[in-house]
Amino acid sequence: MRDRIWQFVATLTALSSLATATAGLGQERSNLYVCEGCEAIYEHSLDDLSWHTTIPPEGEPGEPLVLSGRVFQPDSRTPAAGVIIYAYHTNAEGVYPTRGDERDWGRRHGYLRGWVETDAEGRYQFTTIRPASYPSRNAPAHIHLVVKEPGRQEYWIDQVVFEGDPWVDAGYRADHDGRGGSGIIRLTKDESGTWRGQRDIVLEP
Repeated sequence: MRDRIWQFVATLTALSSLATATAGLGQERSNLYVCEGCEAIYEHSLDDLSWHTTIPPEGEPGEPLVLSGRVFQPDSRTPAAGVIIYAYHTNAEGVYPTRGDERDWGRRHGYLRGWVETDAEGRYQFTTIRPASYPSRNAPAHIHLVVKEPGRQEYWIDQVVFEGDPWVDAGYRADHDGRGGSGIIRLTKDESGTWRGQRDIVLEP
């Protein structure tokens, strides 16, 4: 009898753990479209975008970085074609550089920004430079990403940050719930000295 009781308790514990682990999966976020600055995605023609682009102008200081990945539907398996991704980030000194002629959100986001549209396989790629963290804030180096699916309003997803950054600690991880999947990626440097990282995106339901 005691064995049966313990077996029953173990079953309840397992079910409770499973419920906790899967809580929130496939659920809509009430704040999904609350997004300051996401309208910057429209500050560039969205017609005839490629699945890859180069962000920095020639001669921009910094270590070269290629950020690539695939975008999937909420089932995490089906490639999502025709998704527009807007990316912007700081320069090698940790600031959003401007030339002085920027307008609208370009005055805050700077000129290190770019737009792509995923191909039939959901692929995208940004060739840029590795950003630095803000000089006066305790925050990791990062790349902001905004996505716009066909027929849906744009929304932000977890920014891209890099494993090994001292600010990507347990506290940082606890504060992020994986909008669009995890934005924490590992960088590797190839023979040419270019940093490469993969950030796959799972679209929000």
